[in-house]
Amino acid sequence: MKNYRITVNGTSYDVSVEELSGGAAPVAAPVAAAPVAAPAAAPIMDVQTVAAATTTTKTLKNAWSKNHKYYYDKNGKKVTGVKKIGKYTYVFAKNGKLVTNKKYYKYNAKTYYKIAKNGRAKKLSAVETLAAIRLKKCGGNLKKAFNWSSSVRYAGNYKVAKKNVANYAKYGFQTGRGDCYVQAATFYQMAKVAGYDAKYVKGSVNKGKGLAPHAWVEIKSNGKTYVYDPNFQSEFGKKGYTGYKITYGQKGTLQYVKTSKGR
Repeated sequence: MKNYRITVNGTSYDVSVEELSGGAAPVAAPVAAAPVAAPAAAPIMDVQTVAAATTTTKTLKNAWSKNHKYYYDKNGKKVTGVKKIGKYTYVFAKNGKLVTNKKYYKYNAKTYYKIAKNGRAKKLSAVETLAAIRLKKCGGNLKKAFNWSSSVRYAGNYKVAKKNVANYAKYGFQTGRGDCYVQAATFYQMAKVAGYDAKYVKGSVNKGKGLAPHAWVEIKSNGKTYVYDPNFQSEFGKKGYTGYKITYGQKGTLQYVKTSKGR
């Protein structure tokens, strides 16, 4: 028998055809209304997340970064190149990082800086720059620098504005020629730039024909003083002698008489 669903006063009933045609009144259990779903609970936001989202980072201006590796200008941008901050000069790489601990840092083709561990920079003088350029070509190697000074072609007839170690060295670096004063001066400047405790020494030596004016270099290492004589190397190196890192009175070397010594 076919059943039908009817609604009376808001209540639904299932009834048969017989009941609809005049039979007994339908006695049927009302159909339960579909359950109404409870509204979803509102999401609870993490208080810490909200705080982080609303916190803004302070832009540094005219100030160092916390790790002291970068400096920000008045617009909040990282400084690059050479910058004087307070009383001191600093050099920053292209990425803005502070350059530190460089004995001879090449800033450009004509400019070198000596930079301390804390980043404070001092521009090298003209003769120190020439020394740094030559030293860099020698790979920073002291022995190669010595050999270059020994290879300076000997020439005694030359003129400098003033006879001092700086002018001797300039002449040697620029012309590739000179005497013992020039040879010693070029090596002295390279040793100093490389960080060695070097001294330029003027005096005389006995080459078997009495005392003759001469110049050489002293370098102190581990409490001991060593002699570096580029001119002696150029004269007697082919005969098996050496003027590199020798000591006073060492067999096979010259008899040195010091008259003056400078840094």
